[in-house]
Amino acid sequence: MRKMKSPLEKILKKNAAMRERELEAHKSRSMRLSIFISLFIWLIIGVVEKNILKSGAIALIAAILLFATFLSLPVLKKRAHAKKVEAELPLFLLQLSTEIKIGKSFLEALKDCTAQNLNEKRTRKNLCVADEFGKVVADTEKGATFQEALNNMNNRMESLTIRRACSSLSNLHLQGKKDVDGLKKLAQELLLKQKIESREFSSKMVVYALVFVAVSAIVPAMFQSFILIGSYFMKISFTPEQVFAIIVVFFPAVDIAILSIINSKTPAFLRQ
Repeated sequence: MRKMKSPLEKILKKNAAMRERELEAHKSRSMRLSIFISLFIWLIIGVVEKNILKSGAIALIAAILLFATFLSLPVLKKRAHAKKVEAELPLFLLQLSTEIKIGKSFLEALKDCTAQNLNEKRTRKNLCVADEFGKVVADTEKGATFQEALNNMNNRMESLTIRRACSSLSNLHLQGKKDVDGLKKLAQELLLKQKIESREFSSKMVVYALVFVAVSAIVPAMFQSFILIGSYFMKISFTPEQVFAIIVVFFPAVDIAILSIINSKTPAFLRQ
């Protein structure tokens, strides 16, 4: 006898096909864009260097690096979204446990928490986690079981923290009890983890600040002094164009790179 597929299985199969088509389209766009940019690089370097082979080799390397970068962007975006959901998850779980404790059913409390957070348009707090649980609620309204909807969320996120939360929510829903101590304990553990990460980042931030001050203020000043002294005693010569490029382009680029690294090391819950 042929097994009937649940509504969510049909949705997942359709979404998998859509994701496969989107992946192929993304690969094609990435290839076209990387080729276009590399050809432009080849043209510019070829005009400057007047060497077709050298400029072609540089353009080929640039095309490979650009293609790899463009391909990795969706993965990086997915990880960043998962980090935002993880950052907002503890407060959402505490709010959910409070709603259940006052007498609401599990799904009713989940719907109310999701709706309340989505309606906070001014502060936009807890928007990512509410959006994800809004998809869980939508899947259940389409006929899927709550466990199937949570599995769909886990497949979208691929996060161990979110998987733990979904497992606790699934157990609480299956038991049908009002005992939310386990859920509150998990939320408190996640908050404690964030507190520890915040302290670790604060200690590292001192080093980051010293490096940034050194690179943005001390090193440029020493470089200019070195140029003045070296031009008199050490016969070190820089053209005005080189000095201008180093001071106006190179040092600011290094500052931006350091700020980008600091931003990437900053925990997601501290950026909100």
